[in-house]
Amino acid sequence: MSTSITLSRIAIAALFTSGLALSFNASALPQAPMKDIVSLKEACQQIAVEDQLPETEVAAFLLDCVNDQLTEMGYERIASLDAPQ
Repeated sequence: MSTSITLSRIAIAALFTSGLALSFNASALPQAPMKDIVSLKEACQQIAVEDQLPETEVAAFLLDCVNDQLTEMGYERIASLDAPQ
């Protein structure tokens, strides 16, 4: 029984530590230059037009699209396309 408790404590400690590492890594990413964000937004807008997305879905699509690209490029995600970065 004590082995089971010890393993549970180790598992909990590992989860906590990995959560801290992920939190640290997420905040350690650099911010993308504004020109890159603008360029990505334009490319994503073109995709929205080509896919004929309904106007009600475009804003959410653009933010997701830009953030996906920023993540792939190793940059920090943004909260809004409207706010200055």
